Amino acid sequence: MNQRQQRFSLLIKPHFPSLHSTAMRMARNKSDAEDLVQEALYKAYRALDQYQANTNFRAWVFRILVNTFITAYRKAVKAPQKVSYDDLEDFALYKKSELINPDQVESKGDITEAYFEDDIKTALENLPYQFRLVVLLCDVEGFSYNEIANIINSPLGTVMSRLYRGRKLLQRTLWSYAQKRGYINENTKRKK
Repeated sequence: MNQRQQRFSLLIKPHFPSLHSTAMRMARNKSDAEDLVQEALYKAYRALDQYQANTNFRAWVFRILVNTFITAYRKAVKAPQKVSYDDLEDFALYKKSELINPDQVESKGDITEAYFEDDIKTALENLPYQFRLVVLLCDVEGFSYNEIANIINSPLGTVMSRLYRGRKLLQRTLWSYAQKRGYINENTKRKK
């Protein structure tokens, strides 16, 4: 391994797990996420000379990942898509509930543990990509607003607006899930 490869390896190693998990959330499937990470790492390695030492490497490599995703997303939007009717059904998310045996459930907490994480992931995955991306970078990866603005190459106000709107969309979706599953009764007032 030459010096350039060693340097890149040392820089990327601590960030690889979060790059991969963010790519999974953006791409929504393992194969596409792996391709996305691989392409982003390839681009980052090729552009390593452009990285300025003593700056935020994590933000730099995430910007490459996000730009790679956006480019792939735009290409996919232009291509004709095939969608299964089952994916469009209103109750497609609830098919799993038929598999639960009510006699095996001891409390509402068991149901919560079984579904809550899936509900959050599903709600996050169903956000429009520009909101999903900002929510992921802020609430999951912990980037600051300024770092996100640099990563997605948008003004700070756009980041703040997308984050606010993305969180509101998540809140509405999760509120609906909670009501449908009986965790919140219909008389409970929702915070605006």
